Amino acid sequence: MRMQHHLEQQIQAKNMTGVAEEQLKEFSLNFKHFDKDDSGRLDHQEFKSCLRSLGYDLPVVEDGEPDPEFEAILMQVDPNGDGFVSMSEYMAFMISRETENVESRDEIEEAFRALASSDRDKPYVTETELYQSLPREQVEYLTTRMPNYVDGTGQRVPGAYDYVAFTKMMFAS
Repeated sequence: MRMQHHLEQQIQAKNMTGVAEEQLKEFSLNFKHFDKDDSGRLDHQEFKSCLRSLGYDLPVVEDGEPDPEFEAILMQVDPNGDGFVSMSEYMAFMISRETENVESRDEIEEAFRALASSDRDKPYVTETELYQSLPREQVEYLTTRMPNYVDGTGQRVPGAYDYVAFTKMMFAS
């Protein structure tokens, strides 16, 4: 279920919600700015500063004082509690913040439609098209769960996946 939710967020971020490439670049540049030692990860204080620079209104608390608002964010972005936020954890968190309002089957279908190359009326997406826009793990998730596309004559279209049937299944449960 978590992978499904993450997939919806990524598709939504890329195609639907206005998380433009420029905004994704801004997220990445901010991360790199606060990653002073170029370790590819932020400690919690660096992460908090990064969030503030992006406009998050986090309260200033004294050292050692509880900070429930920030701790709730950390539980999402650093679930293993290792004390660091990796670039991928950070980007997933930022995208989820931008796309947390994904609510309808139509929105998800529109996202798949956008992935389906230049033919937006095409009721299927190919594995190649998925790989062009999504990480390998998400493509593998989709291709093992999304039914093969069958055309109007009952013939299976090689390499084509039926995103309409998939979204119907997703929203039926």
